Amino acid sequence: MNNNAYYNPDKWLLDSPNDLISLDKWQRTVNLLAELFQAPAGFLVQYTPEGFQVTISSEQASNPYSAGIVIEPDVNIFCRKIVETRQQLYVKNAPIDPCWDTNPEVHNDGFKSYLGVPVFWPDGKPFGTFCVMDFKETDYGVTYIELIAQLKDLLESDLSLIEMYQQVQTLAITDPLTAISNRRGFTVLANQRLNLAKRMDADLGLFYFDIDQFKVINDEFGHTVGDKVLKQVSLALQKTTRNSDVIGRMGGDEFVALVSLKDEGNQNTIFERFEQAIQEQQQEENAVKFSVSTGYVKVDLASSIEELIDSADQAMFSNKKAD
Repeated sequence: MNNNAYYNPDKWLLDSPNDLISLDKWQRTVNLLAELFQAPAGFLVQYTPEGFQVTISSEQASNPYSAGIVIEPDVNIFCRKIVETRQQLYVKNAPIDPCWDTNPEVHNDGFKSYLGVPVFWPDGKPFGTFCVMDFKETDYGVTYIELIAQLKDLLESDLSLIEMYQQVQTLAITDPLTAISNRRGFTVLANQRLNLAKRMDADLGLFYFDIDQFKVINDEFGHTVGDKVLKQVSLALQKTTRNSDVIGRMGGDEFVALVSLKDEGNQNTIFERFEQAIQEQQQEENAVKFSVSTGYVKVDLASSIEELIDSADQAMFSNKKAD
């Protein structure tokens, strides 16, 4: 992944979709919750200082709230109570409790029952709530309370995955000159990306980049200029790839990029964007002109990252000899 943090508790996940999280899996979990409770509505709700956003909404005609709806932070809703107390909340019959007199979910939408549990980021900050609502009074037994707690653990495990990636990025895996992953960092993150691709049945491609005549650049212009060229290649890669892609400097003048492929031929578009980014940087005054040789392989998910790097390196070397 690029060196942008995945974990930001103050931003909506729906505004910045994260390849590490399967919203489809979350949707199935919320649908299952509503089905098991025989309830007309189930939700995963995210909290930020901006309010409460429905991240996932159970797919039923009886559900009045769709994903993406935001409720202001000071509105008296059930989810707000959970975030404030950090405790589960079970309201069997809200209309008979005066504290819910101003709750629009009760008086506008007609909900009577609410059962919700808090969902936390790995550092203990509240992500939001996992809840089920009903238009009739309910009397759930202990088994149901335990069930919703177990299901929300599945959601929190995905949030832990986000933090894990951030922690990995804070280890000694960054190249200090270019500020992208070094060889070790790339290998760690690329292996995680391959494992995710296997679960999601996603297509990936691996690029290998080598700066042509880099020793000549260092010898003729000095290492300060050579370092600038390395930074330009790094910046071009960051502009070319997405946050979910993995880029790194293998050492010397060699770089790699593990990228998601949307369709056949997508690798050509990525390469063209990289070439354009390099050309734009060389338009600066007194900029040193240089070229980059590229190798590419379609990722076989049965191969190791080391095997894929070697194959892409060989492809790059063949292209360099052919030029």
